[in-house]
Amino acid sequence: MPKTVACIIARTTSQRLPLKVLRNIYEEYSILEFLINRIKLCNKVDDIYICTSFEPVDDILEDVAKKNNVKIHRGDPNNIIERMISVSKLENADILLRITGDNPLTSYEYIDIQINSLVLKKLDYIRLIDVPIGATAEVMTTNALIQCSKDMNQEYSEYLMLYMFEPNKRKCGVIKPFDKNYSHELITVDVHEDLQKVKTILEKTSKGLKIKLAEMLRFFSDQPKTTDDSVMIKLPENKSVSLKEFNLDMERRVSEAIKIEI
Repeated sequence: MPKTVACIIARTTSQRLPLKVLRNIYEEYSILEFLINRIKLCNKVDDIYICTSFEPVDDILEDVAKKNNVKIHRGDPNNIIERMISVSKLENADILLRITGDNPLTSYEYIDIQINSLVLKKLDYIRLIDVPIGATAEVMTTNALIQCSKDMNQEYSEYLMLYMFEPNKRKCGVIKPFDKNYSHELITVDVHEDLQKVKTILEKTSKGLKIKLAEMLRFFSDQPKTTDDSVMIKLPENKSVSLKEFNLDMERRVSEAIKIEI
């Protein structure tokens, strides 16, 4: 089987919720530790890396890596792609997972399925769709990421999803776990209210590390919230589009991707 490495992208410099990845979320676990130990439940992930910056402010993440028996790679604070490609070279990895460190409820139970599908369908990239923001890992081949890095200005690597999830250029797959659409919901941790929401989910389900996305559905509405379609979404190269335009473009990407049945 191909070698697979999970890259958890984490910094300690959040302005809206300082040091958020180090904040306690469940029992003795911080957000980052909870996420790490969920990824350890996957059978097809060979190594886990915290991918952070070489800036002194992120030194504390060395301790998190050591405590949780995972590896750490430190690189350019503004270039996520560089950090991931460096890890792939260190480990001779064929497949990489991109997981954001402030997504403690990333759906570990689908990751092995994503990896299998990537290999069997010879995909470049695969993700879940119609799930809450913060629920899906992005799984991709190292070769596709390297090619993508050559096609884009790496100054905008925080927008990697928009470059990788492009069926016009890459062989992309999508998995839709549920009949209903929950993409308007959010389980990422960006502000204090998000932290409290995730804590509440964990407290009321009592599933701990092994909580699955299906077990969280009772906390979500399948009715989209009323939003202002004129709200502007930031894009690379100082561009922006309306929320309506952004959603239409995402629908286009999904429609052109290969649908994986599970």
